[in-house]
Amino acid sequence: MNWDAEMNVAQVGENSYTANVGEQWSSLQGAHGGVVAALTVRAAQQTLTALGVEPNTTLRAATFGYASGNMVGDLAIGVEVIRRGRTMVTTQVSVVQNDKTTTVGRLHFATPWEGVEFSDAPAPPVKPSELLRIDGNGLKRHINNVETHMDPATAPLSGAPRGEWLAWCRPHHGGTFDATWLTMFGDYFPPAVFARNTEPSRAVTIEYSLQIHSAAGSWTIADDEYLPSRMHVFHSHDGFAVEDGWIWLPNGHLLATVRQTRLAG
Repeated sequence: MNWDAEMNVAQVGENSYTANVGEQWSSLQGAHGGVVAALTVRAAQQTLTALGVEPNTTLRAATFGYASGNMVGDLAIGVEVIRRGRTMVTTQVSVVQNDKTTTVGRLHFATPWEGVEFSDAPAPPVKPSELLRIDGNGLKRHINNVETHMDPATAPLSGAPRGEWLAWCRPHHGGTFDATWLTMFGDYFPPAVFARNTEPSRAVTIEYSLQIHSAAGSWTIADDEYLPSRMHVFHSHDGFAVEDGWIWLPNGHLLATVRQTRLAG
């Protein structure tokens, strides 16, 4: 996969862009929301570059609301700079497809900051001796776009006691990835409740948030290294479920956390 080609956005006006989501990003319903979010990050990055922000300004946090499902095909992206400070820039993005607003988001970019450092986050999962390789059974699906090896105990529709994925992943396009790929990857996994279920259920994402705990902007892992990942739905009630996720670098450092609110039923 040529990730840069997947992230191609064309400027068509002031802070306005077009992009295309190909069939390889088909998801359970429509187009994969994570790749749509990633395209908005790329559009915002191009806007900030045109404004002349510091080159070491990187995405640190983002929240996306899915007002309507995205479909494979062309989409329009609008970017608005809400505030540009000395060290942080906040943007608002919107996606329109077929004259309908499908996705809105707030993105926070910043230069590196100094501050207290500690982590009480859980440790990365321990890799079992045998892993289950995940693929899309020959179909054009977003699940094929990341090399994924899952703990068999968290396999889909296995009736596991916890709604949780444990997996070790890496980009198909090589060992170097950036904030756009990480934005896609944070929403890459199917609903974690599928591990608990024995048959498919509705679990559409309505809000997705990402926090990046590194100011590097891009990262490189070796050919034999993977990103340990854990996604866990810890509460579901009255038709809504909340899912938290952790993504670590191979050295055990926490790279990103994610949270999704899903319809559950």
